[in-house]
Amino acid sequence: MRLAVGLTTAAVSGLAAAATQQSSADVFVLQSSRPSSSETPSIPKEVARHILLQRTSRQRYGSDLRDIPNSVDIEATVAHLAAFGKTPAPLFTASSHAADPAQLVVILEGAVAKQSSQLREKLGQDVAFTISDPPSAAANKELISQFQNLGIASSPQCELSAAINPFEADCWTGSSSVVKYDLRTSPDTLDSLFDNLSRVNKFVADGDLEVLLVAMPESTRSSKLNHWSSAAAGASPDLRRRRDAEMVITDLEDDSTRPGPTAAPQELDQQRQEKKPSSAPRAKAIPQCFSSLSRCTTETNSCSGHGECVDKYARRSSAASPLTDRDEGDSTGPSCFVCACKASVIDRGDSARTPGRKTVHWGGNMCQKEDVSVQFWILAGFTILLVGAVTFAISLLFNVGEEKLPGVIGAGVSRSK
Repeated sequence: MRLAVGLTTAAVSGLAAAATQQSSADVFVLQSSRPSSSETPSIPKEVARHILLQRTSRQRYGSDLRDIPNSVDIEATVAHLAAFGKTPAPLFTASSHAADPAQLVVILEGAVAKQSSQLREKLGQDVAFTISDPPSAAANKELISQFQNLGIASSPQCELSAAINPFEADCWTGSSSVVKYDLRTSPDTLDSLFDNLSRVNKFVADGDLEVLLVAMPESTRSSKLNHWSSAAAGASPDLRRRRDAEMVITDLEDDSTRPGPTAAPQELDQQRQEKKPSSAPRAKAIPQCFSSLSRCTTETNSCSGHGECVDKYARRSSAASPLTDRDEGDSTGPSCFVCACKASVIDRGDSARTPGRKTVHWGGNMCQKEDVSVQFWILAGFTILLVGAVTFAISLLFNVGEEKLPGVIGAGVSRSK
């Protein structure tokens, strides 16, 4: 009896230890210069989320780390961001974004212990860091939706063999991209990664690409942690978008436009006037029209990933395309490039509360706002109709009650003698 109890206790302890080992998520970093570390740090999911945002941000990333729990040391968080985040551009020199490598984040959901071991073996490197409390599959889906709102993740996403190519225009809308694959429903994804590993290493060695690969364990699919950051999930979408896109204010001055010591006063005034608009580019409003396609694409971040730039004054013809022939303006008429928003179809999945697909319409000068005008007019029209019907019924009853009764109610009825 004691032997059976001892064996049962040992088996339960072994299963608990195995579950504990699988509760953390492995993160690999593929880049030309790998950070040297004697030990593998274990990082909370909130800090890991900031690392993902910092790597994929297309502007200078800055955050007050307000959603970091009080139990996490802020200095350690900053050290992790510096070690595993994207190398920041120098503050006092003009950075060349064209020379920076493209940033790719690959999230592999549903990885078992055998697949994690294969990743270590095939990649030929140890884990850069682990996520101590990886969230559930619902949280990963919410994170991808946030990246889609920022225009970094596309829907639908490309196959892995095409997503790893930073020069694939159909899969990349800018200098960063985020993709997520479920190894339980698509087990061939891992084999595709191994088959294209030589291409990935070539892009990394040439300085064209940096990859951050997150292997989420299968044991966390139904975890009770439904958000990567509970504080960020409680904020409104507009506030979260402004916080994630927060920039460090810098005052960069180009040496080519700096006036010389012998410049005339008129030239000094002219150069100051030319530099005034560029000193605070984030303060001005989004223009209604852009003079060129490239300027529209750059300043609107490819219409926030929810549309494309078109010339609304272009004379469309079968011989010329308005997006190429009228890129920098046409002498035959004015050019006005604006964002033409397109609808996004979001697949909620079978595990959602309301399964199926949802169509989201976008609006605004950058297609950054969700268009809810149809829902508003349906609700407002129904409310007005209901209030009108109730008012009409009450007034009808009131008018009937105000009518005078006839003078002789008992006409035709005589009293018996």
